[in-house]
Amino acid sequence: MEQRDTPALPAQLMAKPALSWSEFWTDLLGLPDSTAEQITREPNPPKFFLLGRRRYIRTKDAIAWIDAVAQQSPYFPRRNHKRGGNS
Repeated sequence: MEQRDTPALPAQLMAKPALSWSEFWTDLLGLPDSTAEQITREPNPPKFFLLGRRRYIRTKDAIAWIDAVAQQSPYFPRRNHKRGGNS
């Protein structure tokens, strides 16, 4: 795993042609490694590739995967319509 003093800003990361495993999951999405490993075992994981022993994802594939996940499971705020009193 790479050792960095400070993580790159998202704009700096998105300017790169490819992102490392930790840049994508930790720096860009803010997810821990355990969650990243779990997601990669689910259907339709992001398309990573190997350079040597390190995993990378092309930036355009990362954006496409994020867009696909956002379309599959959009967030809708929960609305509770509780009425006061005994009805």
